Amino acid sequence: MLTVSKANRGKRVMYRRLKEIVRVACPLLLGIASPAFAQLPSNSLPAFISDERVLIGKYHYEETNDGFKMDVHLNADHTALYRIRTGKDEADFINLAGFWTLDNPYIHIHNKPGPVRLEPTGTPVHDPSVGLSVVVMNADGSPAEGLGVTWADAHGLYMMSAGGHTVRPNEITQPTTVELVRSSDRKILRTIALKPGGPNSFRFTYYPSDQEPFDFPGIALDAGGDTIEVEVGTAQAKLRRVSK
Repeated sequence: MLTVSKANRGKRVMYRRLKEIVRVACPLLLGIASPAFAQLPSNSLPAFISDERVLIGKYHYEETNDGFKMDVHLNADHTALYRIRTGKDEADFINLAGFWTLDNPYIHIHNKPGPVRLEPTGTPVHDPSVGLSVVVMNADGSPAEGLGVTWADAHGLYMMSAGGHTVRPNEITQPTTVELVRSSDRKILRTIALKPGGPNSFRFTYYPSDQEPFDFPGIALDAGGDTIEVEVGTAQAKLRRVSK
């Protein structure tokens, strides 16, 4: 069952979140708002696994009325599958191959993306009309996606729009370290030492990984690993082992 308090509203939220995952991270994750090792937003109590081999197997969950089917495979060689199918034709909505690791009590279904780079372009300048301006383009000239900007007194991570983000002149008034972040895994790609009166307009070229990172957290609900609970957007699904 999906562990959301109001099933219909939870499903709508889940599907919206899954669309975000496909848009941001699969061309995963998991736009992800918090580190994957953070406590899952669930009332379930995780079981401590003394031997990770008990988790090996194929897990399944489905809602026949909605045509929603989810499969998670935790294989003996630590490869993993995270798959969601929807509709009467059971079309793949998400089909991700990766790896799984156990960081007791949490299970991580994740991939291993290659190197990523964010290189300065040109010389930073001072623009008196803004407090901060950041523009990031891909090597082909298109706006970079899936990046954000934050700093110590910021109210969270500000996602870039059309490859850029601008801050009002009075929003940053003290020397500040600004972080340019890949939103899917919160990896810090660059830091900017911002000082009042100094350069505040920056341009970068983005060289993304060969694949966008994803990391879906889960927990085992029993010591034998027969039932696991895995993140699905902003909800969780309880999957039962169907085979080893």
